[in-house]
Amino acid sequence: MDAPRTRTRTDRASAALRRVLDIASSVLRGLTLLAIGSAAAVSVAWLVWVADAPPPATDEWVVRVVALAMLLAPAAALLLFVAGLRDLARLPERTRALPADLRDRARDLRTPPRDSPRRGTLASLVRLGRVVLGSRDALSPYTAVTIALRPAILIASFFAALAAIVEIPAAVVAVLVLVFT
Repeated sequence: MDAPRTRTRTDRASAALRRVLDIASSVLRGLTLLAIGSAAAVSVAWLVWVADAPPPATDEWVVRVVALAMLLAPAAALLLFVAGLRDLARLPERTRALPADLRDRARDLRTPPRDSPRRGTLASLVRLGRVVLGSRDALSPYTAVTIALRPAILIASFFAALAAIVEIPAAVVAVLVLVFT
């Protein structure tokens, strides 16, 4: 009687996990579309602004380019956050795909060398340094994963999403005002 109950719990847990993954996938698609839409709206508004009133001096071009960069910052922050979350989702398959050489190095680091009569701290640190330097290239793709795990990035992404939501209608209104005046 316990086996059917366990199977039912497992099925429910599996179904719940699939729903959560579907929701997370939808949220990532939505954030990506929001970032792209915000960047496109801001860029079009900036181009209309430049076409409507071209800056006469070089200094004013610098000011306008800086303004564009500031207006594109929320979209960039959202895309960075989405990239970190996508890398985080791929972490299990990346871990399984780590080169065998890395696993061998980690195993060698855990087991002390047999030919060394003295296993001191300095020798262990030297071996650790060799492993770290040798593994740096293989582990560098994981740096984007840490983006999604930092609370400051999560908060910044929330405010970037709010800014992007405001930027889209503001850019549309700015384009309409510049075109019809």
